[in-house]
Amino acid sequence: MSSARLDRILASTSVRLAAVYAALLVVAFMLAGVGAWAATKSAAENQIRERIQLEMDALQEEMRFEGMPGAIAAIRARAARPGALDYRLVDRQGRPVIGDLKVERPHPGWSFLDLPDDEGAEEGGEDFIVLSSETPDGGLLSIGDDLARAERIRTAVLNALLWVGGGALALALAAGLIAARGALRRMDALSETMTRVGAGELAARAPARSGGDDIDRIGRGVNEMLARIDDLVANIRRVSTDIAHDLRTPLTHLRQELETAAAGSDIGALREALKTAQEKVDEVLRIFDAMLRLSEIEAGAARARFGQVDLASLVERVTDAYRPDIEAAGHAFEVGPLDAAWISGDAALVTQALANLLENAIRHSGQGAAIHVRLHGSTAGLRLEVEDRGPGIPVDDWERVLQPFVRLDSSRTSPGAGLGLSIVSAVARLHGARILMEDANPGLRAVLAWS
Repeated sequence: MSSARLDRILASTSVRLAAVYAALLVVAFMLAGVGAWAATKSAAENQIRERIQLEMDALQEEMRFEGMPGAIAAIRARAARPGALDYRLVDRQGRPVIGDLKVERPHPGWSFLDLPDDEGAEEGGEDFIVLSSETPDGGLLSIGDDLARAERIRTAVLNALLWVGGGALALALAAGLIAARGALRRMDALSETMTRVGAGELAARAPARSGGDDIDRIGRGVNEMLARIDDLVANIRRVSTDIAHDLRTPLTHLRQELETAAAGSDIGALREALKTAQEKVDEVLRIFDAMLRLSEIEAGAARARFGQVDLASLVERVTDAYRPDIEAAGHAFEVGPLDAAWISGDAALVTQALANLLENAIRHSGQGAAIHVRLHGSTAGLRLEVEDRGPGIPVDDWERVLQPFVRLDSSRTSPGAGLGLSIVSAVARLHGARILMEDANPGLRAVLAWS
């Protein structure tokens, strides 16, 4: 492994987290060791005290019933057993009677003694706990035991904690290194994807498993972002082509009219040519105005003007304004039912969206086709519907016609730039709604739906 890669691994978040967890693990084992040291010492000492107390009670009972000879015989028999306690019995004059416990002038009760080790070289070799009690005949009986058992238990526990803690620490660090190497490989794949995209390969995608961990979620987020960027770039290219196509025709006609006007000498023909040229300029300006309006809506600047909008009243006003034009065009026009509904939004933009849907129905539904506007409110949501009984739009084109400058072949001969439904879609997104296309069987039902 190269030095640079090792540095990257050691600097990775996985290794740092593993180091933090390892440090916490060490602290936990240290606290467990301290607790085990204190607990085992206390438990062993209490056990020794209980043993000594029981032995003292038994020998005192022996002396009361059997006298000094019986007690001496009992001590001699007990001292000969493996793991026996240490005894010392002195008479009322303080003379030793039996026992090898090395204690001078003991005091009644419990005491701790530091006695020389087996070679007698120095004190501190053994720690003894001793219980001394007066005998019925005025003597003094001392019984003791060392604490080596407690020390051995504590040492064994601490050694076990040391080995287990060391193993756990090594495993934690090894797991951190392994996880870091895997994470770095996946981050390298993400970085390579970003590099390829930066070089212009917009189809590049990061590896991401379904479900997965945080890196997979990042990978899926990156892929969604790249897909959106790819769509936006494709839309920009398509829109650029469509703009060039839609502007070329009126500009070409404008040039032709101007050439005709320049070559002619008849004042009437000149004025007619200039009027036609003016109409073509107006057409171009309308296209640019629609483009600017669409950009303004998508930028979300209108949110600052949001307020409560009485949608039923708005629909009634717009349909009343369009009714003469719709009926003059030979269409049957029906409005209702209009359920009471309020939304948060910009009344002017919602008005424009509804107007665009009505104009779209007038222009493309065909001669004499019925147009119906409804407003439904329910627990499932709010729906503003504009339905016509015309030829409709093929299902495969429902999503496509919402894109800017998209015009179906059947609409190429009619006025417009293909921005009407795009503006409706942008207004819907701005107001937290969706625009849906549904089959009216026959005809098309365009729906602004709030959930």
